[in-house]
Amino acid sequence: MASKQPSPERAPAEWNSTWRGVASLLIFIHLFCVFTVLASNHLRSPLQARLVEVFSAYTQLLNFDPDFTPYYLVSGPTTDDCEIVLDLYADGEKPVAQQSLLKTVRLPDQGSKLLGSQRRYITLARMVATFANPENELDEMSGEIARAVGARIMLENGARRCVFRCVQRSSQPINLDDLRPGFPRDNPRAPQYELLAYEADVWFDEDNQVQAIKRSARNEVAPRQGASQSAPATPAPAVQAPSVQGGS
Repeated sequence: MASKQPSPERAPAEWNSTWRGVASLLIFIHLFCVFTVLASNHLRSPLQARLVEVFSAYTQLLNFDPDFTPYYLVSGPTTDDCEIVLDLYADGEKPVAQQSLLKTVRLPDQGSKLLGSQRRYITLARMVATFANPENELDEMSGEIARAVGARIMLENGARRCVFRCVQRSSQPINLDDLRPGFPRDNPRAPQYELLAYEADVWFDEDNQVQAIKRSARNEVAPRQGASQSAPATPAPAVQAPSVQGGS
């Protein structure tokens, strides 16, 4: 009976090639998860939201989950996280206080920031925030953008009047202990982090022309007549912005 021949040993080069393939596959999976989360930090599409949920079992181990630990590639008091908010109303002749709100539209809406329409609205929101900077206000430019965007959104939704707002969102500091009172630690998208940069009324007049007028800032409103001069008015407490030492 012939003896069983021992199987030849694999050459070291073959083992190295196998391990290189395994390592390459693991690196690809890791980078794919990281890229997906990076692209889904803000205004994610339904597909991105599903992928983030699937990969969360791995990315949460790295403290890399945009639902709970969003990051911002900015630092300082100005944030690039701007958006346009429009409250729509049916009648262009009546003040908004005498009407019911039809709907609220936020631009850019939920979708991929790689799409042209989304990137365009992000750029417009940043432009309005820049033009509304008190150090170098350009109300004419802000008004033109408010008229153009407001007219399009009103036509798309059958409205005749809207309140146009540009909202900036502050980021949390790296050390959450530096947060000022009133700012929640566990919800970085809470309304307390929103800063109103610009606000205007936009409507269609009787000639179907688009009109826009900026709403007066608090420091631009004239003092109330007839107030007692002996007792100075007590200023309302200012809303404190969170510490902006860096994004989390």
